[in-house]
Amino acid sequence: MRILNAEATADLLPYERLIPAVRQAMLDLRAGLIHASARTVLPLPEGGSYLAMPCTDTHYAVTKLVAVTPANRARGQATIQGRVVVSEAGNGTPLIILDGIVVTARRTAAVTLLGIETLLGRPPESLVLVGTGAQALTHALAMGERWPGVHLRCVGRGRAQGMAFAASLTAQGLNARALTIEQALDDAAVVVTATTSLSAVLPDDIEPNTLIVGLGSFTPQMAELPAKQVRQRQVWVDDLEGARHEAGDLLQADVDWNRVQVLAEALKNDGLCRAPMLLKTVGHAAWDLAAVRTALAG
Repeated sequence: MRILNAEATADLLPYERLIPAVRQAMLDLRAGLIHASARTVLPLPEGGSYLAMPCTDTHYAVTKLVAVTPANRARGQATIQGRVVVSEAGNGTPLIILDGIVVTARRTAAVTLLGIETLLGRPPESLVLVGTGAQALTHALAMGERWPGVHLRCVGRGRAQGMAFAASLTAQGLNARALTIEQALDDAAVVVTATTSLSAVLPDDIEPNTLIVGLGSFTPQMAELPAKQVRQRQVWVDDLEGARHEAGDLLQADVDWNRVQVLAEALKNDGLCRAPMLLKTVGHAAWDLAAVRTALAG
């Protein structure tokens, strides 16, 4: 059985193959061809948590294991560590172990990019990226790989953060510029929020033709997106059940769940009404399985 580090895992997950794999996983999940249970969370010492997220199809049995250890900050070690363990579904033979943090980061970006292409109806020429952390970096690099030459309008918590982030992207060959949120949103086709904020990082009023994508918040207490926009727009999610439990942006806005739609429904809908739209992603074990399919198909 192969055990791959972060770099080797990333090499097996190019977005040109991962995005179609995520698309297929969404359709397979909707058709009942992928099975996943709710994630298990167990306590660890010093306030830590151990999470297990299993998923199967006819070929693979996959479990992502993640240890969240806040005390590691003081030790100079990674707070979040993880791995994806893969076996053959038919006979249980162990196949490979992938880096779980890389899998999560790249499949999350793949969902975002798939959502943008599906709901916008075309690749964007420019977009706004709010956030300067690890998820924002992964998304920026993914956007540059998927859409060469795309203009990234970067917004940080402060001007200095945004400028430093944009400079780091420029040094890696991306077309990036730091702006204030007001400047960045002017005539923007897409705005993506990738923060851990507890309150909205976008203004209440946004042009209806701007597609809003929120991916950073992951608890009921977190909300990057303004409630006014959640209530006014078509709302799409990658996973409805997960969103009902984790999407603070939607929960705090008291969204009408009867009008929340799953992205899989839009994948084959050529007659999609495209504005105004909002996409909130929360993740699903099936997207990890999509990454496994991609890695083992190479």
